[in-house]
Amino acid sequence: MKRLNESGQMILVAGFIIGIGIVVLTVMLNNIIYASNTASESSIETNVFDYSNVVQATTEAYEKAYVNAGSNVSNSMFNAYMSNFTKKMVESYSLSGFIYSLDTGQSQDAYFTQNGLADGNDNWTVIERINHTEYFLLGRLNASTLGNESNKFVIEVNNQSGSLIWSASFFNSSSSKINLTVYDSNSILNTKNESFTDINITYNKIINPNDFDFHFNNQTANETYSIRFINGSQAMGTFKISGELVNGDQFDIERVCIVNSTMKLNKNDHLEINATIPITLPRGYI
Repeated sequence: MKRLNESGQMILVAGFIIGIGIVVLTVMLNNIIYASNTASESSIETNVFDYSNVVQATTEAYEKAYVNAGSNVSNSMFNAYMSNFTKKMVESYSLSGFIYSLDTGQSQDAYFTQNGLADGNDNWTVIERINHTEYFLLGRLNASTLGNESNKFVIEVNNQSGSLIWSASFFNSSSSKINLTVYDSNSILNTKNESFTDINITYNKIINPNDFDFHFNNQTANETYSIRFINGSQAMGTFKISGELVNGDQFDIERVCIVNSTMKLNKNDHLEINATIPITLPRGYI
């Protein structure tokens, strides 16, 4: 009987040991899975972080190259700056095992959308809380790239309460002529229908130069206002707007062209990033 008791106790102890072993193995397995998932998630976050850094650094380099080259994207100084930037990026990322490369595409005229592309945001606020506009220039306008009368490109100026105080519309009225019409809140102030490419709204010039009263300065005097582009995909060209905000800060927003830049970031022969991103030159800044 004693032997039977001892055998039962041994079986009980063995079962207890097996149970503890199963618990320990389960805990260890869970820890391994958790550590693996954490490492994987960390890798994903690192890739996103690397991608964001590359885009930001490259975009800023294009801006600086543009300024350094004297506002010329085909200048040899521009190409030299970007070549030197690419070399520095290759050296920097090689320390982390990445291979960086950059291919600069041809520059092209931008649309008046928010990102400069044809499928960009059509209706957007360029700048708000303006106290005074010193320069408001549009350039490289072309009748062939403008929409028709039912698809006008419109510039709107609204006061702080959101009411329209001034606007200008542009559309293709013939093969080479642009119809330009300026309005206040409820009537036409001036209109012209001819061939032109550049205008200076604040200085009342249609560049050749010909005088044209835009009534912009009178309509915006003593107002706090915003400037919006409407139907930006219906026109292409450059713009520059500069002046003073209500808090006294100066602002300067300019767009000259779009450059499609292809950035690649590889690690261990595995493609991490391969993206073509449109970059506006120069970027608007405040």
